[in-house]
Amino acid sequence: MSIRLTDKISAFPVRHGRAPFAMELRKLLWNQGGNPSERFDAFAFALPAALRREALEGAEALPIIRSLVIRVDGSVRAYFPFDPCDAYVEALRQAGQRRLPVEFLEDNALFEGPLIQSLPDAYLANGIGMDRYLEVAKQILATQGVDDRLEHRGYVVSAGLRRMEKRFGRILLLCDFPLLGRLQELFQEGSIAALLAEAENRDAGSAAQGASAAQAESATAETVDIRAYPVKPGLVYFAMGELPFYAGEMEKERQNPLAGPMDYLELVKRIFVETRNKFITEPGEAEAISIKKIQAALVFLRNMAVQQGRLTPDLLDVVSAAKGVFGNAFAAKVLEAARFYPFLDPLDLEEDQLEIGRDHIREPGEGEPADAGQPVVAFNMLEDEPKVWKTINLKKEPDREKQRRYRYAWDPRGMCSHTPEDERIEGFNRAVRRRSQDLDLQGFARTEKLTSSLKDGIDIRETLRNWTTGGIYVKEIPPAKGRVDTVVIIFDEDNDDRYPSRTTWYAEHDEESTLTFFATDPLVKLIGPGIAESEYGGLSLLFPPRPVRNVFEMPLEEFGFHSLSEQLLYGALLNSEEKSVAYVANRKPGLRMKRMAAGFKKRLVWVPMASFSAETLRRLRKFHILNGKQVRAWASRFIPE
Repeated sequence: MSIRLTDKISAFPVRHGRAPFAMELRKLLWNQGGNPSERFDAFAFALPAALRREALEGAEALPIIRSLVIRVDGSVRAYFPFDPCDAYVEALRQAGQRRLPVEFLEDNALFEGPLIQSLPDAYLANGIGMDRYLEVAKQILATQGVDDRLEHRGYVVSAGLRRMEKRFGRILLLCDFPLLGRLQELFQEGSIAALLAEAENRDAGSAAQGASAAQAESATAETVDIRAYPVKPGLVYFAMGELPFYAGEMEKERQNPLAGPMDYLELVKRIFVETRNKFITEPGEAEAISIKKIQAALVFLRNMAVQQGRLTPDLLDVVSAAKGVFGNAFAAKVLEAARFYPFLDPLDLEEDQLEIGRDHIREPGEGEPADAGQPVVAFNMLEDEPKVWKTINLKKEPDREKQRRYRYAWDPRGMCSHTPEDERIEGFNRAVRRRSQDLDLQGFARTEKLTSSLKDGIDIRETLRNWTTGGIYVKEIPPAKGRVDTVVIIFDEDNDDRYPSRTTWYAEHDEESTLTFFATDPLVKLIGPGIAESEYGGLSLLFPPRPVRNVFEMPLEEFGFHSLSEQLLYGALLNSEEKSVAYVANRKPGLRMKRMAAGFKKRLVWVPMASFSAETLRRLRKFHILNGKQVRAWASRFIPE
């Protein structure tokens, strides 16, 4: 899409930092490659002429992200980041590749403040086309206030275009939407020559004030100082209009001549999938972050964007959807993935990098300039829409330095559980005992042909099996003679080496069970001061609680145990006072386990793990160890519920 202003001049309106406009510009230039008569001979930009040399150098450095810092009379005014998703930056790169001349037509008026405008979602252009989008933008701009600099900018740019028209053939001007509207009005009011004459008369009138006035103006002229810095990798998000992940994918697509067009929602899906692949380290986690759940997160994401009147979600929506569907830990990793830009220069030193924030920057160095090293207010010259900053509560994992300090301060003499997790596991224990007791009774049920009483109900299976005889069969379940006091839960039977932590925890009160378990090393993952995260490989719960011997003190070889699950089950059978022991696992207990139970004159009641939801099992398997009861006062601040 380009708008003809004259036979030689075309204009391309730009939404800054938005990939659809950069891709549309690339498409426009690509389609003109086969027709020499339609190729552009020069590019013009609605940018201050003072930026030209540094801007061309910054575009050549891509995909490494640089930013210009602009000082006017010694004070920081603005910064100009080289965003790969911005159409201005794309045009600079195209001009360099095509060896085309570039002109910046404006004066320093743009350094006074940002050009903010409220326009429709940039991705609407993909759906309705650029021409229709321009019409909608014009209608919206007609209802908004006009920037005070627009009149002046219109005359300056039109005069610059006229000068370029004398030297070049076809010219492509890149400008913002308000300026395009003003230029269309100016070109319609009269001939180009008349406009140029008017601009020249304005300049002549200014110069006719005399030599003394010229000297006074020279004394008060603005001094513009421009410096280029690499942007700190962790803060690239504040320099871009799109997600850094998206910008990185655009750069990869740019380097691949066979790549197809990118879809924003497909890229959001890719963020979830790539984060999932990095996040999953064990087979059990794959079920918690399944492709089906990712699809549910995308639907949730779409609904949030529609409710806010947007076609595409922003970063907050992406992270909120991840947190709502997958939990805090996965959402934090999605945030890291979305803000990660893969193209970094290993030679850039951290002390030489520019820090960019919401409305301020911090230049590297000390003393030169005077405010270097201090945060100063500055605006982004490639930002044209108002932004609303929102907050979301995420509990991020501590870095290596914090984990090292937490590990150094850990006292192995004092450990206890997290109270909400105690309540969760005791509730699950009660549910398993009830279910196993029902299954145990089903094993003693008798079936007989209906005579005079339905007893405990019709046995549908036996009745259908004897359908040809016409008989109806009923079942009789004997009354319960005992109960289940021990539950064994096995999450992983095949990877004993992963679970070096093997111990028994005794109940703190009568409503808790005696807990024996084998789990991962808690000191490997410290998430807060005195707070360790671990995963059960297996556990047994004995209720009512009573002191028992730690079964893991018995050597495996001496007692003939082949695995930790057998050793855990042996302790449960040894300490149980009832005839039945509930056994929750993915696989049925093997022959060795059944013989072991028979040796104690007890029976195992298998409860398939698949009968419980994957989310319940995931939350149950992960638990936290606190370094003393005093840690419970702040544990909830670090442990996501």
